[in-house]
Amino acid sequence: MRKTTSRFANLAAAAGLLLFAACSDSAGPGSGEISAGEAAEISDYLVGEAFSGWDFSQLNGGGGGAALQSGTPVEIDFAVDVASECPEGGTIGVSGAIQGTIDDQTLAGDLSLEVITSATECGIVAEGTGFTIDTNPDLTLSGDFSFADGALVGESTFTYTGAVQWASEDGRSGGCTYDVSVAVSPGGSSVTSGTVCGTSL
Repeated sequence: MRKTTSRFANLAAAAGLLLFAACSDSAGPGSGEISAGEAAEISDYLVGEAFSGWDFSQLNGGGGGAALQSGTPVEIDFAVDVASECPEGGTIGVSGAIQGTIDDQTLAGDLSLEVITSATECGIVAEGTGFTIDTNPDLTLSGDFSFADGALVGESTFTYTGAVQWASEDGRSGGCTYDVSVAVSPGGSSVTSGTVCGTSL
């Protein structure tokens, strides 16, 4: 099952990174008040945290360590609910679930994903400047996808919604609302739509 879970984890992480690549290309939080580099580092941190705390090895046998029956679709209902301290103080929490079925022999499956990221006075450094980040409402990444032999098949659509309020140590402050859709094809191409910080993609 190790092969299955590692590919599954990589697929989930790739979906999140595609979403944040789209966000980083925008003006970023507080358009006109924060640099593109600062916005990109904030976004990279948030998406990285969205996939932290997921121990995909627990998917083996439904988390109990039992061997799966090859060729039999196995029900997946895997949840995470973790909180950690941010690098410069404050907290960030991640909760969510991956649900669906996976075939242990063919590595095929249909899955749905929802991850909620919540930041409270979360302190990080971006481009050498300290920032405090709060989410309101919390950031939600969700979507459905299918794969075979560990590879994405068909087109999958993911949405990313929520808002970030930020303040920098040099006296700037602002907010950014995310409402983004990304369609990911097996070839890796993506089509984005929606708005980031009031700017249409």
